Amino acid sequence: MSAEVKSQPLVVNVSLACFPGMRHEWAAGAAVSAVQRGLLVEPMFGRLQVQNVQFVPQSSGLLTQEVACSLATKYPGTRFRLHANVRLLTQYRVADLANLPKQPDWFDLAAQVSRALNAPAYSAHAGRRADATLGQMLDNARRAADLFSCPVAVEGLYPTQGDELLVSTWQEYQCVLESGVPFALDLSHLNILAHQTGRQELSLVREMLASERCIEVHVSDNDGRGDTHQVCARPAWWMPLLAGINPAAVVFSEGNHRRALQGGQP
Repeated sequence: MSAEVKSQPLVVNVSLACFPGMRHEWAAGAAVSAVQRGLLVEPMFGRLQVQNVQFVPQSSGLLTQEVACSLATKYPGTRFRLHANVRLLTQYRVADLANLPKQPDWFDLAAQVSRALNAPAYSAHAGRRADATLGQMLDNARRAADLFSCPVAVEGLYPTQGDELLVSTWQEYQCVLESGVPFALDLSHLNILAHQTGRQELSLVREMLASERCIEVHVSDNDGRGDTHQVCARPAWWMPLLAGINPAAVVFSEGNHRRALQGGQP
């Protein structure tokens, strides 16, 4: 009789979006300390991990190469990577894949920081329709992979008033899947899409999660009306689909844990 094969428990890592508004170094320290003390726990996923940690635009202060490398040295058990338009310049930039040709200085600097970290990947928002077509945005992602010397993942978005954002329809998510470009699947974004369209495209989501090009998965909760980054404290329609996730994909929680933080920097 063959032994029963048990699935491995899902490892959910910390995005620094869990600590919005804190400086990068404070948020990273808070994340590592809280995980070590067993304080970062989500009802649907259990204890979070810091095997991988993501720098995010919700943090304050500048993420210089010096700051990033100092944190990587201080926490050798954690592998850091950049996400979206993390703050690299004094003047805040909305840098995404659609407007990449208009932001060469930001992307050059982001690539330098990413390469200094030896980051395994970078993920970026698809961006606005006013800046590129879907095909142009995907071509920009391919160009960015050469610049960053690592996979660059397209993160899809959700419907907004005026239909301003790329990859905000089920059809466009299908196009990303078929493009051959790596992608980051934000399941809270899909919850907004499902709420706005009245449809949960389970087969598509299942296929995207299982794809070898799915290199990141972002989890948080919302009521379908906005990307509020709530902690996953209740079952969501997409949770059973995680059983078929690409085992090489890194899962990040973006739920806001800052209110529960004790003794952190203000």
